[in-house]
Amino acid sequence: MRKITPRTFRGTRDFLPAELLGRRAIVRTIEEAYRKYGFQPLETPAIEYLEVLTGKSEENDKLIYEIKRARGAQTETAETAIALRYDLTVPLARVVAQYGDLPRPFKRYQIQPVWRADRPQPRQGRYREFVQCDADILGTDSLLADAELVALMHEVLHALGFEGFQIRISSRKFLAGLVELTTGSTEKTGAFCRAIDKLDKIGWDEVKVELAESGFNGNEIEQLLQSLQESLGLHPDFEKTEKLLSKSVTAMMGLKEIQTVYRESLDLGVEAELLSCEPTLARGLDYYTGPIFESVITYLPHMGSLSGGGRYDGLVETFSKSGVPATGMSFGLDRIQAALIQLEKFKSAPSETQVLVARFDNEGVSENLRIAALLRKAGFRVEIWYDEDRMKKQFSYADKQQIPLVVIAGPEERAQQQASLKNMRTGEQQVLHVELLVQAIRKELASLDL
Repeated sequence: MRKITPRTFRGTRDFLPAELLGRRAIVRTIEEAYRKYGFQPLETPAIEYLEVLTGKSEENDKLIYEIKRARGAQTETAETAIALRYDLTVPLARVVAQYGDLPRPFKRYQIQPVWRADRPQPRQGRYREFVQCDADILGTDSLLADAELVALMHEVLHALGFEGFQIRISSRKFLAGLVELTTGSTEKTGAFCRAIDKLDKIGWDEVKVELAESGFNGNEIEQLLQSLQESLGLHPDFEKTEKLLSKSVTAMMGLKEIQTVYRESLDLGVEAELLSCEPTLARGLDYYTGPIFESVITYLPHMGSLSGGGRYDGLVETFSKSGVPATGMSFGLDRIQAALIQLEKFKSAPSETQVLVARFDNEGVSENLRIAALLRKAGFRVEIWYDEDRMKKQFSYADKQQIPLVVIAGPEERAQQQASLKNMRTGEQQVLHVELLVQAIRKELASLDL
């Protein structure tokens, strides 16, 4: 048989137990917050029809992993043209259009992998396969829903241990209004937003080049950039910005959206020092229609956004005769993990096992199994030792796997219906009746804060 070199596809990763346990702790934190805010879980297939995915975002259309033809199909048709999903929002819009009896508002969270044919950038937590943690609210046009998502971002980032982050708010209508004031129409809003969205990566000079290539003249570019730099900010002066934009109805609508989401977010407990109204925030997806928001770690500028989202009132309409107002946000699990690693806050662990039942001799195997069953019934995470090995090897394994407690039942203990309980962290060992093991283990774990 031909030998195959073991390797992973570039831009994807294997997660060994120590890392995966840390990732799952992050997911639990996010999921717990989502449930606290009343969101319900949803899962959708990894594969969607290509026509479902395309046409929603010019940028993402270029990154779709298309599966050219389903196996066995002779020709490519709408029924055989399929692809891996690139986000969780488009499948959600399809679900809402497909299942008309869903409640309104429909609050769902979804934590699943997505795929993009993008250039991997591990330092930024950017991969071709990555996990998104989405929360969306559909069926209401109230901006309180958008503010609640901002508050949710704030709560999750605190719970994950981030400090000094910034949540930025803007509006697509606000940006469209700037274009309208400058050029006399909103036709070039998409091009403007796509260019501004790259500001943190390429800087003002390159943004100017992109705007020029999109048809903006020099005066329009300078006027746009001046408007961006003079409006809003960390402690926004809404009255001053209103005077600058009063000639554009579209811009005033966007400003009102920003002001409403900002103030309601403060009422929901978001700290003012962590919240800013950022006019340069554009977010590249074409389907955004109203408020947009994202979170960044200001002292890790290379990371980009840890979370982002916005209102996309027209997306469901691409699958249905009737539109459904919608807003949502997403955390990037891989980017959060990368940020926590760089801040030395990512907690990995080789094992979640709490107790190892050691094997002293062959005669004691039956008793070991009974003890393991007793402890598992009590709710502890327990391993048993399978082979005839010296105690030194077993203790070494427990130490390496960071298993805090080891139970040993030797001949003398078994004769008295007893067992030894060793705390691997403190080195202390006690002998007690088997019936008292459960109580003793609970006490030991509590003393270790486990």
